[in-house]
Amino acid sequence: MVHHYLPIFLIVLGAAIVPFIARRMRVPSAALEIVYGLLLFNFILDERPGWFPLFRELGLVYLMFIAGMELDLRSLWRGGRAGWYVLVSVVSFTLTPLLFVALGLPFFLGVAVAMISAGIVVPVLKETGLMKTPLGQKIMGVVLTGELLSIMVLALIDAYHKHGMTWLAATDLLKLTLVFALAVVVLKAMRLLAWWYPARVQKVMESEDPVEEGVRIVVTVAFAGGLLAILVGAEAILGSFLMGVVFTFVFRNKGRFEEKINALGFGFLIPFFFIGVGSDLTLDVLTSWDTVLLAVFLTLAVLVSNLSPLLVARPLGLTLREAAAMAILLSAPLTMIVVAGTMGERIGVLSPEMTGPLVLTALLASLLYPSLFRPLAQKVASEEQEKTNQNSQ
Repeated sequence: MVHHYLPIFLIVLGAAIVPFIARRMRVPSAALEIVYGLLLFNFILDERPGWFPLFRELGLVYLMFIAGMELDLRSLWRGGRAGWYVLVSVVSFTLTPLLFVALGLPFFLGVAVAMISAGIVVPVLKETGLMKTPLGQKIMGVVLTGELLSIMVLALIDAYHKHGMTWLAATDLLKLTLVFALAVVVLKAMRLLAWWYPARVQKVMESEDPVEEGVRIVVTVAFAGGLLAILVGAEAILGSFLMGVVFTFVFRNKGRFEEKINALGFGFLIPFFFIGVGSDLTLDVLTSWDTVLLAVFLTLAVLVSNLSPLLVARPLGLTLREAAAMAILLSAPLTMIVVAGTMGERIGVLSPEMTGPLVLTALLASLLYPSLFRPLAQKVASEEQEKTNQNSQ
């Protein structure tokens, strides 16, 4: 009996302790969860429990649903700079994989390095107090657009890998589009029901709901998206992400309900995924000089792939310092790099020998670049305060 309960206790214990340590060290919790998984499964537990891969998959699917919820399509287009936001990601996804191929490295490895994710960016912007500033809003525009394009790129690669340049690949993408359309119809119907029964919905969306009906519905929606994607031949993470996008598009005012959704994900399910990623790392990866050197190279490549804000600083209304700060913070795409690596190994376009350095790269980037961003953020914040004071005089 102890053999069955000890692993889940140690994993949950790590998920409970790691955020406190991460806050003291001022590093992302997800990065330390990967480190915890590495230590746990290399020094304490001899093997992974049979249930662990399932919980890891559930954490990934729910993580992508929450990532989709962060994407507000209306606000992206409302700012008038959506085209420039898209250009930043397009430049990265075009040039980085081609550069990797020219260097004799796998094309998909370049795609993984070019990933953009909001998982680290959002908490860092909140911590530095830049979330509501013009710079913070522009960074959010770029990162959310980039995350959407990252998912679209993974969907295209998944379809191409399965069917090549054939009509079957186009059919798979069409099916995924139909899943998206179906999700819109279903959630629109739910919103119509909410209009008919406002009191009932208000109870579900507020914290007084004793059985958490709303949370149960959201969990069902998240995994329904993953299931639908699998049924049409796509990756589950694509369906759950799209379902999260649609959910936010339909239910714009989520209030405290969103806090419940995040609490379930980041408090329980999602740590299983990051700890699981760490469990795949072995001591051989860390003690291999070639692997460490490759990870360092990839970490630098992540920064190079995100230098495009420097080229479009003027259209985005940024100073060079602000554009540099944006480029540095965009270079911490922990979640999407790990997701891309996991998917790449699963579909066979990335060897296991490359997955380890890629995860190590995600760790290094998520620790290094937010640390470099913080002093720049302080200077930018002080400059904006000076401008505000001058305008008020």
